[in-house]
Amino acid sequence: MSQSLALSLALLLIGTVSASLPRPQHAEMTAVDMNQTLHWDCNYTQLESPVNFTVMYAYSNFKENEDKYKQACSGSSECRCDFRRFKLDFMASYVVRVRAEAGNQHSDWTLRRFTPHEDVQLSLPRFTMKADRAVIVLTISESVMSAVMPLQYSVRYWERLDPQQENTIVYDGPHAPLRSLKSQTEYCVQVSTFSEGYKKFSNYSSAQCVYTTGETGVWVWLTPLILLFASAVVGASVYTYYKCRRNLPVFTAPESILAVPSVPLLEGVQEECCTIAHVITPAIPLTHTGNEEQEEDDVPELQAPESSCHWTDGAAQDSGFSSGLES
Repeated sequence: MSQSLALSLALLLIGTVSASLPRPQHAEMTAVDMNQTLHWDCNYTQLESPVNFTVMYAYSNFKENEDKYKQACSGSSECRCDFRRFKLDFMASYVVRVRAEAGNQHSDWTLRRFTPHEDVQLSLPRFTMKADRAVIVLTISESVMSAVMPLQYSVRYWERLDPQQENTIVYDGPHAPLRSLKSQTEYCVQVSTFSEGYKKFSNYSSAQCVYTTGETGVWVWLTPLILLFASAVVGASVYTYYKCRRNLPVFTAPESILAVPSVPLLEGVQEECCTIAHVITPAIPLTHTGNEEQEEDDVPELQAPESSCHWTDGAAQDSGFSSGLES
């Protein structure tokens, strides 16, 4: 009787202590690739004592066996527990439980079932692009999930200026070339990872855009058009130049500049004219005598004057008279 009473009091005490602390709410196990985390709500701010949490896990077929549970987190103040370091079996099924603890009190367990290969979500793929003439080659980073499930890659691409024309190609490996593209055109690409057998699909990654190289088809006909236009402009310019030049009046110098100046700029050679008179004294004959005849004969005989012109340059001038003895 006394033992039964003691057991009842102990169970009542345990139930009272447990009931005084609420269990964690909205516990959920998330797995992105191999990153597996249990998280729950932290609604214990009204308590005076700090609240910690304990997380344990076991295979689902041993969930009723306390000895089979392994501790994942103990006395943690965070409202989450990381399972990455435990390397759970991808094809197994587990039971995960969490409870709150504050001093000598603890809450009831909150249980969640976790099956990695069913609950896993594939992360967004990462990739790089290299553009060439009419080709873009994608190199997709290998996912850790390729070790536990076969993966394929869905590549979606389009011209940036024409997003409605979207194309999708599926590749079995991380090497994904996009062929038969337009040269000198900007393309945008998105990639998604999926496993057909496990029915797992990631979201599409953010779009990345790149230009292809080579000559575009537009320039093939646009270049001759530009050259033709340039030739037309040059021809029109030359024609306009000669037409304007022909219509402009011819410039003539004023008459005041072209006329011969009245005052010579330099004194040149001058022409001088003069009359030369020769005086000849005749010889006195011996037969004549007498004063009258002598006076009459003393009159000199004058010859007709001669004209003579010569050029002078300012040197000493001749008087124009000759003694007659020179002849």
